[in-house]
Amino acid sequence: MPLVIAPCRTDDLPTLRMLARDASLALEFEPLQSDTAFDDLMSDPFVPPALRWIASLDGAPVGFAFSFLAPTHDGSFAMVRLGVVEAHRRRGVGRALLATTQAALAGLRVSHGLREVSVSAWEPNPVAQAFAELHGFQVARHFWRMERPRGPVGLPAWPDGIVVRAFDGGEAALVDFHTAYNRSFADHYHYVRSSLEDTRAITTQKHFRPEALALAYRNEECVGFCRNARWGEPGEVALIGVAPEARRLGLGRALLRWGVTRLQDEQARPVYLMVDGENESALTLYRSEGFAVQRTRIHWSRPLLG
Repeated sequence: MPLVIAPCRTDDLPTLRMLARDASLALEFEPLQSDTAFDDLMSDPFVPPALRWIASLDGAPVGFAFSFLAPTHDGSFAMVRLGVVEAHRRRGVGRALLATTQAALAGLRVSHGLREVSVSAWEPNPVAQAFAELHGFQVARHFWRMERPRGPVGLPAWPDGIVVRAFDGGEAALVDFHTAYNRSFADHYHYVRSSLEDTRAITTQKHFRPEALALAYRNEECVGFCRNARWGEPGEVALIGVAPEARRLGLGRALLRWGVTRLQDEQARPVYLMVDGENESALTLYRSEGFAVQRTRIHWSRPLLG
């Protein structure tokens, strides 16, 4: 049978799980090793059904691709995640998955102001690097996974006037989280602009836990937050944000300590976070709190073709 690229539907979840858990892909797709993560992927507001694919060779599933379609500063970009089981590489599967994804993305160029396509992989990965370069992608950024060994954590020293509340799931808290997120990250590389409905969708996903989201208020305005996530045994400080007017007060450090302490209390191993390799202020903070770089993730980018 020929190579077939077919849409990935909810009924294909068992197949997707099997592929992502193959020994040749499991590290690359580490967050997708739990059933909850797969379920959340299929309901993620930034991963539309039209951008999810399964590849089959001779009737057997051998690869997949899905794309995050993210609105950003002035338009949008797509992050394509693509995997082919090692035994079936060098047979054109990755190329076909990318071409199918590219055609689907081209159809969204006007409606979404889509201009940029990215791919990424953990370093070292000579296969991914060769694939990216062959298809015209250039290195755009390095992101670091930083981990902290289990041990004592300093007490959060909340700046004067700051009141910390757990996310209670109510509409007011949802609006506060949504607003604080957009204000905190608007000046970041590949900032993902979130609508209120996007934020609402994230808070209904299976991995989301209200008690793992702290909101920091000053004069009843939310000016910072920390959100933890669990992907099985590891624990991630997934998001720390501080609004521009509340920076350089020590709020980011206090929120980080809150997140790390909570994950350690839950026996998460390891505790980790991801950071843009060019975000020097964040890197300085994380290092001073005991985090060290364990792995590097390369992002390649190119303009949308077609």
